[in-house]
Amino acid sequence: MTERLKLTNAVIKYSERVIIHDFSLSVNSGEMVFITGSNGSGKSTLIKTIAGLLPLSSGTLERTAKISYVPQLEEADRDFPARVNEIVLTGTQRRGKLLYSQEDKERAKHAMLELGIYELASRQLTTLSGGQLRRVFIARAICGLGDLLLLDEPCAGLDVQAHEILFAVLRKILDDGCAVLMVTHDESDINGIEGARVINIS
Repeated sequence: MTERLKLTNAVIKYSERVIIHDFSLSVNSGEMVFITGSNGSGKSTLIKTIAGLLPLSSGTLERTAKISYVPQLEEADRDFPARVNEIVLTGTQRRGKLLYSQEDKERAKHAMLELGIYELASRQLTTLSGGQLRRVFIARAICGLGDLLLLDEPCAGLDVQAHEILFAVLRKILDDGCAVLMVTHDESDINGIEGARVINIS
């Protein structure tokens, strides 16, 4: 196994308030790690820091992986004027790349098929339910997937069938060697991946 992420003695603050104190974590390739905890415990803050969106106040963060990140769903996401296939396709974008190739389009189609949203490809985001919109952004992340997938409450708004589809996809990418770090409060998520690690932030 290859270490994809190593966080050592991390301290994360908002202004002067300490949100995460002296926290350490390592994640290897093919490993599933669930982050749990009460509301306000810092779960989303931690995953945003790992994604590089928030700074560490102290400690070290080492990553040897290309990251895909799906944040919590916000109402602003729904208002973005674009079609489903356009959003998913942006997952293939790389720095300096201006046009999408046929391979990019096939990857986007495959991601939509895997998440069960291909029939929504031409729909505007404004017409989608919360659960459908969540799957669109997960498909986007999988379309450009590297070695580490970060998910913040990805099952919010998903029905039972969509939940099962998502976890089938997660098991597949774990088998392919991708590491997955997921924030959740739902025990049914934790039971969905055999051998997963669970870390509770109090």
